[in-house]
Amino acid sequence: MDFSTRLKELRTDNDMLQSDLAEKLNLKSSAISKYEKGLTQPSIETIIKLAEIFNVTVDYLVGASDIKNPYDVSRITPSEADLVDNFRRLSFENKIRIDERIKTMIENSI
Repeated sequence: MDFSTRLKELRTDNDMLQSDLAEKLNLKSSAISKYEKGLTQPSIETIIKLAEIFNVTVDYLVGASDIKNPYDVSRITPSEADLVDNFRRLSFENKIRIDERIKTMIENSI
């Protein structure tokens, strides 16, 4: 999916008018219209602001990924968060060992 389509989809999914989004970005509504029609491209700063507004990654916004936000904490259970905390406390060498062990476990479960 291209940027213009993705932008319009995100805006409408969030019940926003072009004017609402333009106001958040300090732009004119016509700029949003041109982005959605693919007539112009926003600056990288505007792309970053759009990603923040819609809580998506820049990759998702520009169509390079279909995952809205792989880092969305609402998708992580408390036990998964504990695992991440514990993993971060490990030494570099132990992180490598854990990573290798997980990969082996996954391969063996297939």
